[in-house]
Amino acid sequence: MFRKAVCLVVLMFLFVLVSSSMAQTEDDIIAKYLKKTEKKHKNKIGYMSFYGSYGKLPGDGDYLKFVGYANNGIDPGGPIEGIWRSKQFGGEFGIMVTPYASVNFGFEYWLKMGNSSTGDYTFTINPAGTYNDYTVRSEIKVYGFTGGINYFPLNPPDREGLVHSVSAHIGAGIGYYLARWELWDSADAFNLSTSSTEPNVDAFDGSTLGFSIWAGADYPTGFYGLLVGADVKYQYVNFENLHTYNGLGEELYVSYDGAETGRVDIDVSGFRAQLAIKRYFAW
Repeated sequence: MFRKAVCLVVLMFLFVLVSSSMAQTEDDIIAKYLKKTEKKHKNKIGYMSFYGSYGKLPGDGDYLKFVGYANNGIDPGGPIEGIWRSKQFGGEFGIMVTPYASVNFGFEYWLKMGNSSTGDYTFTINPAGTYNDYTVRSEIKVYGFTGGINYFPLNPPDREGLVHSVSAHIGAGIGYYLARWELWDSADAFNLSTSSTEPNVDAFDGSTLGFSIWAGADYPTGFYGLLVGADVKYQYVNFENLHTYNGLGEELYVSYDGAETGRVDIDVSGFRAQLAIKRYFAW
């Protein structure tokens, strides 16, 4: 009888030990599965942003020298105005690469700068002579493709792409910008090959790299996850290679004094005030 009781106790002990071991193994399996599932379904955070900005341009650049040169050769004087401000619109797509940093890519379009004026004018520069109902035009168009990084020292978006309070960011970026400068028909152009001026009929095109730094903040509106943002930005964009070609393939460019050394750089650098609408999303 005693032996049977001992055997029964031993069997019960082994049963409990095996059951405990199996239960622990099942818990481990479930925990590992949940961990893998959590890792597999970890959210990625992105955002879309649309903005407008307004900035001050240099007040003493080559373009203003050209304005003075051209207006002195056109009577009545002053049909060409300087460019003093920039108005820009753009959009960005960004991805959070760490909980506190993002990369972004975008497109930017600048409203036309410069002016055109129609009237009766007498030219001592090209096209020489007197013309009625003639349009004197000097207009610059700019657009660009941008990229950059943002760092969020205060209240970055959470794992669900939500921002619960004022979120601050600082950043820097680079852009590839293109410009087209349209002048009146047969305006003076300097021929690099012949070192002389000649009338031109085509627009002057060019491109350049630009650089930006900025700081700003976003505020959640509570309306469909939208945020409003404000930034202060410094943007460096200087077109040094605007040119076209004549029928012989010779390079032509604009000069502010009719000489080879007076090539006009279109510098549109400066500080910008920027307002944006932004929305984060998770997937």
